[in-house]
Amino acid sequence: MEISRNLLLRMLLSVIIPTFNRSHCIGRALKSVAMQQCGDLEVVIGDDASTDDTIAKALGIMPEVRIARLVINRGAASARNAAMKVASGEFLAFLDSDDEWLPGKLECQLAYLRDHPDVAVCATGHLLQTRQGTRVEFPGGNENWRRELHFAQSFHGASTPLVRHAVLESVGFQDEKLRVLEDWDWMLRIAQQYPIHVLPQMLSVIHENHPSDPDHTIRSMEYFLLKHREEFLREGSSHAQRVISQHEENTARTLLRHGREREGIAMLWRSWRHAPLRNPALLAAFPLAAVDRIAGTKILPNVLARRAQITRR
Repeated sequence: MEISRNLLLRMLLSVIIPTFNRSHCIGRALKSVAMQQCGDLEVVIGDDASTDDTIAKALGIMPEVRIARLVINRGAASARNAAMKVASGEFLAFLDSDDEWLPGKLECQLAYLRDHPDVAVCATGHLLQTRQGTRVEFPGGNENWRRELHFAQSFHGASTPLVRHAVLESVGFQDEKLRVLEDWDWMLRIAQQYPIHVLPQMLSVIHENHPSDPDHTIRSMEYFLLKHREEFLREGSSHAQRVISQHEENTARTLLRHGREREGIAMLWRSWRHAPLRNPALLAAFPLAAVDRIAGTKILPNVLARRAQITRR
């Protein structure tokens, strides 16, 4: 079914950029937007109460940028929502302020959505720029996205989707209760109603950053799993257990990267117990943790980080 166009929208495309204290990289993101050749667009920054000169830097580079400011820091979902509420584009393109687009990205996505009026979201493959300076390739592919998004593991991030503005009428905005997983939750809710397509081309560069706040991660995981419990069970109890296990492993990775070893190991144990056959290699985590404790190394967090990159392929 074709998704109806809102005739009140004035622009072809709105670029939505959430930010918080990103003066060091906002310029890179904006310059990558300026390289796109799709004409009629606006840029709306959702400023999550930045305390540095992020906005001054943005206005210096792109004076016409629109700013939706939050008075207090409320998270990426709130910043994106603030920007979406003032956006006037028929299409919404999302770019995190520490990421960048490659030339031709928006043109490819617009062409696909124009040719497929029933599709609500067109994303792309991406390149992961690691903190070590290497780039890991994640070409796009098409799965049963409604099912795959349960795992918050294999989609292509918050900086690749181009979304029809009209879907807000039925799906709504991002869930501001989530400080982590807010983009996955939103994509899952869209996938419950509309087709999603991912182009194979790797047209976004996602820069690896510091792990999410561990307390926000725990609360968001628990809320996300409870919120979508019935959705997971649609695929059977075994699938639901695997979903829970995967999210617990992701959370354990964050805890360990923050040095919260005892909680991280406990979360890994929970993950293995929920679905022992999903990843039997998790059992190796426990002797690795003992080695790290004795030798003062960080073997386990590094192994889990590498496994995350492989699993996302």
